[in-house]
Amino acid sequence: MDWRPMEMSEADRSAGGLGVFELTDKLRRAAYLENQLIRQSCGWFLRIKKYELRHRIGYHIWTHAEHVKWINERLGFLRGGKSSVSLEPALIRFVEMVINAPNEYAFLRGTYLVLKKSLLRFYQETARDCDPAANAYDLRMINRIIPEIEEQMLWVDQILAEDPNPDVSIQWESSLSVALNSIGGIEATAARNDFVEEPAGYQRFSPPDHLLFDERISDKPLMPHDEKTSLPYEDALVEQFRIFFNEIYAAGILASILYDAFDHDMSAEFIHDFTRHFWDECRHSEFGAVRLKELGQEPDRVNQKLFRNSQSMPLLHKVCYLTLVLEPHYMPRKKPRFREYETAGDARSQLFADHDWSDEINHVRLGKDWLDKLLSDDARSIEQLKDETRAILARLNPDENLTLSPF
Repeated sequence: MDWRPMEMSEADRSAGGLGVFELTDKLRRAAYLENQLIRQSCGWFLRIKKYELRHRIGYHIWTHAEHVKWINERLGFLRGGKSSVSLEPALIRFVEMVINAPNEYAFLRGTYLVLKKSLLRFYQETARDCDPAANAYDLRMINRIIPEIEEQMLWVDQILAEDPNPDVSIQWESSLSVALNSIGGIEATAARNDFVEEPAGYQRFSPPDHLLFDERISDKPLMPHDEKTSLPYEDALVEQFRIFFNEIYAAGILASILYDAFDHDMSAEFIHDFTRHFWDECRHSEFGAVRLKELGQEPDRVNQKLFRNSQSMPLLHKVCYLTLVLEPHYMPRKKPRFREYETAGDARSQLFADHDWSDEINHVRLGKDWLDKLLSDDARSIEQLKDETRAILARLNPDENLTLSPF
């Protein structure tokens, strides 16, 4: 697989450098591709069955969100640097096909070995064409981006070795490569590139209504909170870190928010902020997996009730449900849990609880700030939106006493 870094000396660099208009075209193209990697990876985050892959892909999604922020900030300082100028229809059509993979390993091959590989080469060639003085800012930025994508490529090499049916995913990768070459690559340089055929294996993607897992993880209840408080410390600790692992449901809600956000023309700032929130929830779930294994347990369950509730909500209500209904509900548990670990001398558990507590405070603040902005020209208040969200929950659960959380 030929994606390895290009060796480049100062003598290899283009003598001309990149002018403002040429540079803005390249950066807009890169921002579009980085954004699509966020959107499509969030969609497949809901389908990929191995939780270890989910956690790592969550990290990669946040990396792409940071790249978009850096690029947009740079475009804001360039004459003619509007970031939303449209690109060639053939490129857009090609990129939108990548998500429609026949299975998760095919998606990984298409995303990493075709789209990200091409984007990596694009960044490498752009760096080569930069003048060290005129394009100093751009070189600094691109040289931060390149190693992060290279790291992702090393990771996916290892993951694809586990593909149980590589013929399908290799055919998908090959078909996408042919399609991309037919339009002249991600710069769409072909003389005629207004049509891209659907690759072999094309299956139209749709987000599932529940998170998919492999046979290790069952969708079953977690111990209610009041029962955990009466357990011996060691038993309660296992149940508490099952709750940490279960925060994959919150990451799933955020993945669905981000996937939908592009169709609702949400701002780049919204995408960035909620991608950060999404990354935090992936980390929290990873806290659970790590600590459970240290305690001699394997993650074996996820309660998906709250995720399923969210999938019947409009985008705005999903944001409200997670940040201003659920997270404030759990907040009173954070400090006592932190102190309990401190009293027990359990520094490892305390470390994870410390970061979780800090992150969740910011999530509530972020949710309120964004809902204030999104409702600025809306007749409803945040309290009315919360009432609407609770009404949806009551409608979804008509035979239950309405409790915000079963665990």
